[in-house]
Amino acid sequence: MALKTYGPMAVDWENRIDFERLRRERLARAKAQLAKSECGALLCFDMNNVRYLTATHIGTWAQDKMSRFALLPQNGEPVLWDFGSAAKHHQQIMSDARVIKTQDEISLLNHAAMMVDAAYDELYRAMKPGFSENQAVGLASKVLYDMGSEYVEAVNAISGERCNPHPHVFSDRVLRPGDPVYYDILHSYMGYRTCYYRCFTIGYASHAMIDAYKRCREYLDAAISLVRPGRTIAEIASVWPKAQEFGFPNEEAAFALQYGHGIGLAIWEKPVISRLVSLEHAHEIKPGMVFALETFWPSTDGWSAARIEEEIVVTEAGHEVITRFPAEELLVAGAHYFTVNGPLSTARENEAPPSRHVVEMVEASAKIERVGATE
Repeated sequence: MALKTYGPMAVDWENRIDFERLRRERLARAKAQLAKSECGALLCFDMNNVRYLTATHIGTWAQDKMSRFALLPQNGEPVLWDFGSAAKHHQQIMSDARVIKTQDEISLLNHAAMMVDAAYDELYRAMKPGFSENQAVGLASKVLYDMGSEYVEAVNAISGERCNPHPHVFSDRVLRPGDPVYYDILHSYMGYRTCYYRCFTIGYASHAMIDAYKRCREYLDAAISLVRPGRTIAEIASVWPKAQEFGFPNEEAAFALQYGHGIGLAIWEKPVISRLVSLEHAHEIKPGMVFALETFWPSTDGWSAARIEEEIVVTEAGHEVITRFPAEELLVAGAHYFTVNGPLSTARENEAPPSRHVVEMVEASAKIERVGATE
C-alpha cells in the first residue's frame, strides 16, 4: 500500500504530515501559475483559496461570507486582510494551481477518507428497521467530530422510495425491511474534504435492487480502470451510459449522476468528468490529481436505486483508491432473519410469490365451490 494512514497528532518519532512543507508547496504552486499568466496579482476572496495561499483559517462560519481577502502579487508574498476594495477575481489561476496535490495534501485527503471509513462502519452496525435518516446523520456527524473533523458539511441520507429520483437532502423517514439506503458523507479535516457515497439495503434486497447495484458498480469499475497518467477524462466519461439509457432526456438533466470531480480544499475542484462536458474537453490525467468518481443506476422496480462513489489518487504507476469501506458488492445491514428452515435469504422480494401448494389450494377450492378461479 503506497499511501500511509497516520494518527491525527504530530509526533517527534515519525515523519507524518509536514505542515510547513504543505504551506510552502501550496504557495509555490500558486506563484508558478501566476507567473505563467498575464495577471499582475491575484485577489482571492474564496475562503478555500485564501487558506491555500495563506494557511489561515478562522472557522467554517466564514465559508460563504466573502469578507476576507488575500492578495498575491507577481514576485511577492501574499497579503491578508478582512475588508478591501473590489478587484478582478482570477479564479482560473487558483483552480489550475490546486489541480495537482502535494504529498501532504494527499496525506490529508487520505486521512479525511479514513474518518469516513469509520463513520460507515458505525452506520452499518446501527442501521435496522425503525432507524431514521436523521438519526444516521447525527451518528455519522458524531463519529466524525469525535475523530477531529473541523466541519461536517453534509450527510445526505436517502432511503426507500426517496432513492429514485435522487434528492440531496436527508429527512426523518424511518428505515423498513427491504429498503435501499445510500449516503454521501462530506466533511473537512484540516481543510481537506471528502465526497464518499455508500449504498446498503436493510435486512434483505430485492432482485431488482441487486441488479441495479451490479450495474452501478460495473460503470464505476470501468471508470476506475482507466485512471492512470496519460489517459484522458474523456475516456472515463465515454464508458458511462448516455442520459437516455437511464431515464433522462439529455446530459444536462442527468448531470452529476455519472460524474467525476477533483477534491481538495473544496468538494468540487478540477477536473470535472461528465458526458456533458468531458467528451469535448479531453484533459490529460496526471500524477498528483485526486478525484472522486460516482455512479447511479435506477432499478427496474421504478423506485429503488444504487449510488456508489470512490476517491482516487493518481500515482506515477496508475492509481490508488483511498475510500476503503467495502462496496464491491451490495451490503445488507440490520438483523439477518431466521425461519424454522434456517436463515431467510438476503435476496428476496417484499411480497413472496405463492408457492405451488398455495396455487393448488386455490384451484381445488374453486372446483369444490364451483366458482371461477382467477390468476
